[in-house]
Amino acid sequence: MSSIKVCCSTPAVTSNYEPVGKIETLSGGGDITDLPVYVVGPSDAKKAVVVIYDIFGFHNNTKQFCDVLAKVGGYKVIMPDFFRGDSWNEEKGFGDMQKLMAWIRKVGSFQVIEPQLALVREQLTKQCIAQAGIVGFCWGGKIAVVATAQDSFYGGASIIHPSMVDNKDAEVAKAPILAIPSKDEPDMICHMVSVPLVATFLMN
Repeated sequence: MSSIKVCCSTPAVTSNYEPVGKIETLSGGGDITDLPVYVVGPSDAKKAVVVIYDIFGFHNNTKQFCDVLAKVGGYKVIMPDFFRGDSWNEEKGFGDMQKLMAWIRKVGSFQVIEPQLALVREQLTKQCIAQAGIVGFCWGGKIAVVATAQDSFYGGASIIHPSMVDNKDAEVAKAPILAIPSKDEPDMICHMVSVPLVATFLMN
């Protein structure tokens, strides 16, 4: 799994990519402020993927991933900006694990993210989409796995160089999980192969 320490000290890769999607705003309510979302894909799509970015937020690299996913798969892809433009950056304290973890607890715990994901689900169901996949990068990988345990709307999850994910998250997941560790990361089979839904993907 991805080391959160690495994420804490390594900035996002610079990208000159020009995204093709658009930014929309989902109306909040109660304690939830309006939620910006990056949207790309056919307006009449009946299949959708929710993308949970990493701690660097609305980065062009992640938008490019959304664009490719929409083009190749024909999906409606929606990526919420949970951090409202105030993502992790050098000024917040690269290399300071305590600051990073305190920041995540404040803005990125599942308790904080869950009601915002509900806004996304509501928007997609209004478009007659009954179920979606969910993809999470790094920190977003943990959010994606936990989301499958809490909401049957997510029929499958993919976690890419995930961090902070453990077997307990996978054991209560209610959808198949595709785990994709990146270069030089531990083989996740030895950690998660005992979890049936995960093993189905890891072993095939």
